[in-house]
Amino acid sequence: MTLRVCAPDIFSGDAVGNHCLGLARAASRLGLAAELYAQFYDVGTSGVRPLEELFASVAEDDVVLLSYSIFDPYLERLLALNCRKICYFHGVTDPQLLRELEPPTARLCELALAQLPLLVGFDAVVANSHSTAASLSGMLDVAAVIVIPPVFADMPVFQREAAQAGPSSREPNLLMVGRVVPHKRIEDGIDILAMLKQRELDATLTIVGSSPNYEYQKLLINHARRLGVLEHVDFKGMLDDADLFDCYETTSALLAMSRHEGFCVPVLEAMHFGKPVFVRGGTAAQEICPADCVFAPDANLAAWASTIANRLSRSAAGNRIDPAYIAHADEVLQRASDSAWQAVLVEPDAPRRNA
Repeated sequence: MTLRVCAPDIFSGDAVGNHCLGLARAASRLGLAAELYAQFYDVGTSGVRPLEELFASVAEDDVVLLSYSIFDPYLERLLALNCRKICYFHGVTDPQLLRELEPPTARLCELALAQLPLLVGFDAVVANSHSTAASLSGMLDVAAVIVIPPVFADMPVFQREAAQAGPSSREPNLLMVGRVVPHKRIEDGIDILAMLKQRELDATLTIVGSSPNYEYQKLLINHARRLGVLEHVDFKGMLDDADLFDCYETTSALLAMSRHEGFCVPVLEAMHFGKPVFVRGGTAAQEICPADCVFAPDANLAAWASTIANRLSRSAAGNRIDPAYIAHADEVLQRASDSAWQAVLVEPDAPRRNA
């Protein structure tokens, strides 16, 4: 049996791509052969093949695992394959969150939502969170959806041990990590920074992630300039592992303002480094952090600023590590162990979704 993992895109550094690559490594540890397929991929990403090759290679005793997060024109063709088929569902972003500044992506998300009833055709559906699983209510038996986080303990970020003592900073720093796109609500983070400045808390904001939307990037820069905090905002773009780890080690806390998250790996990463997280509720991100880290979805930003100011006072600036966050992150990682995947992929009594 060969595990054949496929997705529309597989790029190293992207959350979906990282998960597909991690699945291949997990399969290898479980003694399974694994192949990766995508429509679009970086030729430098080891082992990824054109998706068309899957259809020529698949055998009846293989397992095909589709990584699904956006409209897939190959979905029905994959469902017609004569083998066991699993869908790993990352969730679909609400098109309304993208329509103004990313209309093409919003349209693809609309098409994806229309495709979701087809997921009933898979032998098993695995979701990245309970929140994502619940979004399939009315289309299939949500109780039969298996939940496994989209992370692996062998990812470099989780192999890195939190420093026992790191460089202190002269002022508190808030960190936002992820693609700089409209539904991530980076502007809310900038608003909070401005409110901290009004409280005479000399904080900075670091933003890490690709900026595929020029109009949104321009909006953020102008917004920060208008609030008088642009010089305190650092847009770092994409970083290699070493520089990203440095950001986690030197920040005071992670800020997660997104209106949609299927999981939110940066929250888990920050906690692994022992750092506090401040998370907007209403998304799956709230499932993986302590309850006292979560704000109501529509909480006034002034309430965020007040809580953050109290937690990150001038005396709290610097690199502080809280073992409780590290322990919490470790517990979440255990939910994505190889044994969890073994139960889905290779055990005779693997959970099956009732069609």
